[in-house]
Amino acid sequence: MNVIEMDGLRKEFTVRVRTGRLRREKRTVTAVDGVDLRVERGEMLGYIGPNGAGKSTTLKMLTGVLMPSAGRARVCGLRPVADRTRLALRIGVVFGQRSQLWWDLPLRDSFALLRHVYRVPSAEHAARLARCRSLLDLDEFLDTPVRQLSLGQRMRGELTAALLHGPEVLFLDEPTIGLDVVSKQAVRGFLAELGRAGEPPWCSPPTTWRTSSGSAAASW
Repeated sequence: MNVIEMDGLRKEFTVRVRTGRLRREKRTVTAVDGVDLRVERGEMLGYIGPNGAGKSTTLKMLTGVLMPSAGRARVCGLRPVADRTRLALRIGVVFGQRSQLWWDLPLRDSFALLRHVYRVPSAEHAARLARCRSLLDLDEFLDTPVRQLSLGQRMRGELTAALLHGPEVLFLDEPTIGLDVVSKQAVRGFLAELGRAGEPPWCSPPTTWRTSSGSAAASW
């Protein structure tokens, strides 16, 4: 069963380009040009390309952040923009340069708040958090304010936050950017474990979409 479907997905931006000392003209820049793709449930997909290839733009269209200029997209059977609120309950998203954690709160408190945001039953939340704590070695900084965490520690927290509500699809946008070798290995090992046969607290492994620049792909 396909959980992600794209047919002719296209995104164009209008930019102003300087053509003289006082003149500017509008030009259309195509960021994503007619992508057709199917991703099945439980599949792990690497979406790889150089900087500026449209990877993040595609992800933003699939998560409802950007409206496509043309084409069709479905995630979990929903239209990403029109059904954005419903879709948010069924997907997890990690943007390498943006945080969903509360900057001044300890990591533990951010996780507790997210449980209420997504209305996750206490037992399910506790089981998923225990699994993430074990696989990502969170315990040593679980009570540290997010603003005091290293980049690698924060990224492990971001991954946990994206998974605590049991998403069907996990979108990762450059999840290892700026991380040291040890942190990259921790994230890579966690994703490999996540992609194995489902068992509690995840009854089935989430479909995982990860973007990466061409130069970074070699480290995976």
